[in-house]
Formats: sequence, C-alpha cells, structure tokens
Amino acid sequence: MSHLPKRSELPTEQTWNLEALFASQVEWRTALENVIASIEEVKPFAGRLYESPGLMLQALQTLETRMLAAMKVAQYASLQLSTEGTNATFTSMLSEARGAVARLAAAGAYLEPELLAIEPEKLELFMQQEPGLAVYRHYFDGLQIRKPHLRSSEVEAVLAAVSDPLGGHSASASAATNADMQFRPVLHEGSELPVSHTSVGELLVDHSPKVRKAAWESYADGHLAFKNTLASTLQGSIKGFAFQARTRGYPSSLEMALAVSRTCGDNIPKTVYDNLIATFQTHLSTWRRFWRIRKKAMGGKIHSYDAPIYDSPAPLGTSPRIGFWQAAETICRGMEPLGPEYVQPMRKGLFEERWVDWGQNQGKRAGAYSSGLKGTFPYIFMSWSDDLFSQSTLAHELGHSMHSYFTRQTQPIIYARYSLFVAEVASNFNQAMVRAMLLREAQTPEYRLAVLEEAFGNFHRYLFVMPTLARFELELYQRIEKGGAITAPFLIERLAELFAEGYGGEVELDKERLGAGWMNFSHLYSPFYVYQYATGIAAANALATDVLEQGEPAARRYMDFLKAGDSVYPLDALKIAGIDMNRLEPIERGFGVLKSMVDELEALVG
Repeated sequence: MSHLPKRSELPTEQTWNLEALFASQVEWRTALENVIASIEEVKPFAGRLYESPGLMLQALQTLETRMLAAMKVAQYASLQLSTEGTNATFTSMLSEARGAVARLAAAGAYLEPELLAIEPEKLELFMQQEPGLAVYRHYFDGLQIRKPHLRSSEVEAVLAAVSDPLGGHSASASAATNADMQFRPVLHEGSELPVSHTSVGELLVDHSPKVRKAAWESYADGHLAFKNTLASTLQGSIKGFAFQARTRGYPSSLEMALAVSRTCGDNIPKTVYDNLIATFQTHLSTWRRFWRIRKKAMGGKIHSYDAPIYDSPAPLGTSPRIGFWQAAETICRGMEPLGPEYVQPMRKGLFEERWVDWGQNQGKRAGAYSSGLKGTFPYIFMSWSDDLFSQSTLAHELGHSMHSYFTRQTQPIIYARYSLFVAEVASNFNQAMVRAMLLREAQTPEYRLAVLEEAFGNFHRYLFVMPTLARFELELYQRIEKGGAITAPFLIERLAELFAEGYGGEVELDKERLGAGWMNFSHLYSPFYVYQYATGIAAANALATDVLEQGEPAARRYMDFLKAGDSVYPLDALKIAGIDMNRLEPIERGFGVLKSMVDELEALVG
C-alpha cells in the first residue's frame, strides 16, 4: 500500500460498528456523567452487608451493573483511540473514563473485605434464604482462597484508587509508540513505501530481502529512538505490580499473577508456569533445527530481519492472495465441525453486524485484539493484508470473540468474563481447525508450503517468542523485587541473549535491533500474560485434534468450555473440554505438532 488513507477515508464496511455501543460522542458523554453520578449509589451499602441477604444481593448487583456501565464507557474510548492514536480527543476521553472507573472501584472497595468478615456459616445461610445469592457461591469460594491477601476496607480503597495512576505507564508507552513514533519509509523501485504499525507486517514478508531489511531496520530504529522512555515506563509498570503483590503479602509478583484474575481468582499452581519454561528449554533443539532448515532453503544465510520476533518469519514461498470476505467464508467452513450453534452467530458478526475493524489507516495502532463486554458486540481490531497470515489472525481473534459471545450469552455479569489463561485456547483452536481444513484440501506442494508457513508464523509467536519473553519477564520482575533497576541497555542485551540461545547460531544477528524487540510487546504491561500464549496453543491443538477425530462428543465438550466463563477456575474449565494442564502431556503434544510440521517442511524444501 503506497498511501495510508485517513480514518475518515475508509469504507464503512472496513470499520467496526461502534454506533451500536454509543450512537455519538454526545451520548457517550452522557453515559460518562451517569457513571460518575453512580459512584454515590454504591456507597450506602458500606458496613451493612451483614444486615440481610436481600441487602447483600442488592449491593452486589448495584456494583456489578454500575461497573459494567463504566467499563462500556472506557471501552468506547479505548476502541476509538486504537484506530486513531494521534487523536487528542480520544486520548482525553480514555483518561476521563479510566479515572471514573478507578473512582467507582474505590467507592466499592469495601465489598470484598466486608464479605470476608462475615462468618462462612452465615454466608451459607444467606445463600439458602436468598436464591439470588446462590449464583455467587463460586465467587465467595474464590474470595476465601484469596482471603490471606485481601486487606482492610481502607487499604483496598487506596489500592483501587491508585489503579489509575499505576496503570498510566501503559498509557504513556502506548502514546509514545502509537502517536509519537516515526519510521523512515522504504525505498523500492523508485517509490517510497511507508512504514507504520499497520504496514510493517506486509513489508516483512516481501519477496525482496532489501525491502524486508529496510522495513525491519526502520521499525526497530523508530523504537530505539524511544528506548529510554519506554524502559522507564516498563520499569514503572513492573514496580507498580510488584508493589501490589508485596502489599497483599504474596511471595512474588509471579505468584500473585497466577492466583488472581478479575473476578474469582485463577488459582493456577506455580508448577504450570515452571513446567512450561522447562519443557520449552528441552525442545529448543526443535527450533534450532527449524532455523537450520530455513537457513539452507534461503541459500545458506538467514538474518534477524528474516525472523522478526514480533511477526512471522520471512516465507519460503508465496502466500495466495486472499481478500477479507473470502477469508471470512473460509473460516466459517473451517469451524463447521462445531455446528450451526457456533457458525451462525459468527457469520452474522462478520457479514451483518460489523464486528471487525480491518482497514488500514493513518494513526491506527499495531496488533490485533478482541474486546467487548456483556451486552456489546465482541469487537475485533486488526489491519488486513491479503494473505494467509491475515486470515489466520482473523480466525484467531474470532476464537476470542466467539468465546466471549458464548460466555456472555450464558453467564451472569459476575462470571461473564474468563481468565487470560483460557483465552488463548479458544483463539488458537480456531487457527488449528481452519489450518487442518486447508491442509486436507491442499492440491499442490506450493499451497501446502504456504499453509505450513502460516502455521509456523503462529507457532513461532506462541511456542518460541512468547516462552522466551516469559523467561525475560520473570527475570525483570525478580530483578525489581531484589531492589535492582532495569535500563534500556540491559533490556536490549538480555533479550538478544535469550533469542540467540533459541536461534542456536543459525541466524545472523543484529543484536541492538533484535534486542529492541521488548518495545514491540504491550503484553509486558499485563503481568505474566505472555506465558499463557504457549499454554494456550498447546491446549488448543490438542482440543482441535480431539474434535476432528472424535466428532460431536468432543465438539460438545468444547462448546461447554466456551460457555463456562468465570463460573469455574480456568484449569477446571479446560477439564470440561478434556484437557488437564496440571500435566506435561498437553505441552508435549504442542511441541509434537511443531516437530511434525518441521519434518514436513524439511521434506518439502529438501
């Protein structure tokens, strides 16, 4: 794309339907004012939850509904800012919304300490006397598990109030990255190709090594210009979470992250994290073999720009051209083993309700995500390129959105979310299902290679990059917890060392630009998120194999998993689907799939 259009120039069908959330900014402003007014509505219940089961239910429902309204206000501003990162109006709107959410949370911070102060026997009696309270049983159980780490009402109010300033590090990093960062264009055949967050992915898979190199260097250099600023924001974010973990009495930031989720707690044992890292390091030999095969296929040399850690490796073949609407049809076909209950609402979201924002425009941020709340569409953000990689991204985000769709359709507000730990299962499941269909239908070695290259792009990100980042992130938190500091030179050097270990000497490294890759991952502002990509892809491929081999019984178990939301702990949700992540077997199965694809790659490229 030689010219990125302004947001206003995009055709409507390439943008999401935010009018379904708020018809206008005027309507949004009214909703924000209502949220601010509702802060007073949650205060009268403080100190009174023990009085009666009816009053307790009223307090819970009041806080839930008011917080849901506040989150919708914040979501609208956040979605708008994602598509126009330089728009000061949207920046201001998001700041206002986040402030209102923090104030509402602070006003309701009495809730959990007061619930824990009530004797379990009385709480049980309340649930028997008021049927509406019975739905909160799992939530109450989760509170009991977290009881040693909850503080007084006063301290909880302070922790809720500081969530906004502590969360500002992520917003600062986003502003620097998405609004202020500039990239020099790539010169190619007499033309200047613009480099941006939305266009760089397409340039990195160009057939010309010169284009790939120039785009990779431009993108890295744009980030390196902000290395000290972004090192400071990342350090601030890590310190903020470490402060919360220390205040709550957790042995470490990792253990708090494994224990806590937004509603009921994740309750994930540390062995799950440790097992992933150990298994990944055991299977580094498979990745080194992968790079060795690619090196040979590329004429004996492979460079850092051929293996960007924030994108797919430079392909050995050419992806077929695939338009958005064609890809949407393909994904619908690939998901047919789950039946019309799954496919019909997904098709409606794609073709009628405009869930997806897929056009490229100036100021649009990098990446892809799914976002929504109970009562909203499960919106999808991405930037489309006409290739298998974009089709795979769309399948991935639709996995998230359909997970959200069924959870919100089935569960009450209290359980209408789900843990990040299970989120990446649903997204990778869709990719695995569509990929299996494409491989069954492949008619030529060239097309089969193109599908495998998409698969390697997925596995490279989830079973190579993300476990490496998980090792990196753990070191950063441990360094801060010991009273140390993190600087841009340290971050760059250490990340380059970790990736060099995975490349095994097969990739010629530009260490400075490779090591700058930590700036490409906003995930690091969500503590200990990245490891869940690896556990997610492993579980997803195991479940997809089960559905394709067992048919309807496995499909029904999977649909039940999608509907569970936060009503059970994430490991229990996966057991509903038929996967036990307490064991090494799902992780080993994931690396087994990778090994089989590397075998096929070697056979195809010699």
